[in-house]
Amino acid sequence: MNRPFEHVNKTLLGWLPPDMQDRLGMLRRYSLRGGRGHGTPIVARVDGTTFHGGLTDRWKGLVSLYALAKVLGRDFRIYYTYPFDLEEYQVPNLYDWRLRPGELSTSLCHTRMLRLAGDPTLSRVQHLPADKQIHAYANRDWLPLINEQYGTSFRWGELFRELFVPSDRLRAALDVWHKHLLHPYMAVAFRTQNLLGDYVEYAYPPAGREKQADIIARCLDYLQRLHQLSGLPLLVTSDSRRLSEATADLPFVTATTGVAAHVDTVADAPQEQYMKSFVDFYLLAEAQSVFCAGTEEMYPSDFPKYAAMLYNHPFQRVLL
Repeated sequence: MNRPFEHVNKTLLGWLPPDMQDRLGMLRRYSLRGGRGHGTPIVARVDGTTFHGGLTDRWKGLVSLYALAKVLGRDFRIYYTYPFDLEEYQVPNLYDWRLRPGELSTSLCHTRMLRLAGDPTLSRVQHLPADKQIHAYANRDWLPLINEQYGTSFRWGELFRELFVPSDRLRAALDVWHKHLLHPYMAVAFRTQNLLGDYVEYAYPPAGREKQADIIARCLDYLQRLHQLSGLPLLVTSDSRRLSEATADLPFVTATTGVAAHVDTVADAPQEQYMKSFVDFYLLAEAQSVFCAGTEEMYPSDFPKYAAMLYNHPFQRVLL
């Protein structure tokens, strides 16, 4: 497994233009003697050799590169190995994005690498060489820009469903939770990062004990109020095990349990810890409405927003 990217490059290379950084990076990854591979696909790479971001950011990049490949008439492939093989959790649906044997180029002359993570523009993908494989790292949602520039009408959820369905292992995990959930239900996602001291993510410090208690109390109060207004059962997802367990006395709440692992900061977690995020995503997507609720200190995550977009369900942010 490749080593995780632990910090932003602050050496002299960081001051060079992005294209120059990519060209120098290619010297470390490809060689003149490398295999040419087959064809000229756009290959979305998630391999731990650079910053990728969380699971939602990775999905944004994959879907955006797929849309770009569509408008350019190029094949699309996914090379996703860090910190797990994506096919453990998601497999191709309507489009087969798996690399064919011998297809991936390792040739310096027949590959163009682009590190696009954090780039909100399309400027660096306007003139891609047609005779080379494009190996790209991306973590932004470009669909609005692609639709505007190319006159397309792509929808994120539709493209995501073309690419992915749950693997057998993930489907089995979802089936377990389907037995506990009453339909229809509403869903609430709480994203604490490490405020409650139980979720490792970069260098975020935990809040003090009084603040932690206040956060939990506000979240539970919101669940009470939302249930009173809707009358529907609630699904609760959270990166905090403490917060999920705190809902145990609310009979109208089903909270997904277990410990989650952040895909960009934990390289060797047990499979079930990565599985939790995939389970949360698909269960959120099936909710009648999705809410991202939190205090000012909590993170306004895009995870539940994009889960709601999977089937175009209503989404709302709520400040507690």
